[in-house]
Amino acid sequence: MIVDSHTHILPDAFRDQRDRWLRADRTFGALFDDTAALTVSAGELISEMDGAGVDVSVALGYGWTDPDAARISNDYMLAAAADHPNRVVPFCSVDPGWGDAAVAEVERCLSLGARGIGELHADTQDWSPENPDGLRRLMALAEEAAVPVVVHASEPVGHRYPGKGEITPERLLALAGAFPGVTFVFAHFGGGLPFYALMPEVAGALSNTYFDTAAAPFLYRPDVYAVSVAAAGSDRILFGSDFPLIRQGRALHEARETRLTDAELARVLGGNAAELMGVPKV
Repeated sequence: MIVDSHTHILPDAFRDQRDRWLRADRTFGALFDDTAALTVSAGELISEMDGAGVDVSVALGYGWTDPDAARISNDYMLAAAADHPNRVVPFCSVDPGWGDAAVAEVERCLSLGARGIGELHADTQDWSPENPDGLRRLMALAEEAAVPVVVHASEPVGHRYPGKGEITPERLLALAGAFPGVTFVFAHFGGGLPFYALMPEVAGALSNTYFDTAAAPFLYRPDVYAVSVAAAGSDRILFGSDFPLIRQGRALHEARETRLTDAELARVLGGNAAELMGVPKV
């Protein structure tokens, strides 16, 4: 089974009223101010999955800063999952800075079938791993509900790109340490954090943490799969494309061209995500 653990969908309102959302939401503005950036619907995601041979996709939010954007997006992902059962797994995204309102929105979404929280974007949402007090209620809910939290990650070196941010490996490690009972998924290979799992103390601090491969073709050579598996373990890596930024077929082709064994590849391409998110076998 192939599970893409990192995709994004939005209702047509975000495409049709692009200028409105560019002004209203800081994260949307950071990611989509480039007119070449794309948004896709649930139907377009399903078509992409069918063409690429992906069985299930996890639909993530964008780390919203505007409450209306968050609710519209969250409702759309829940509806997509209802329309495409066993194909779309919905997450919900909020801004931790909303406090009680953020917790209430996540509780609402979880009651309607959401399987996790995220993606969260610390830079645009203006929260800090080093000052976790503002995150405590949301993380307590994630721990109590036993759902994963997906956090955008940034590489400390390399080229700049829209939305890259400054949430680098040492800061993600601080976040995992602040909330050891929360299951985290650090996106984009955690900005390189899996490489440091060769250090015993880092591996211990990351015992409840996963890393997705979203946007890998834009960031690393294909060797990143084998290096990350060797350092962090094949049970800690989740295949993710970051569709529509990267086509699912392209991301899958790269993953399959790596030096992973068949057993390792089976875990990375779907086994780990199925266990973590309760994905039904199809």
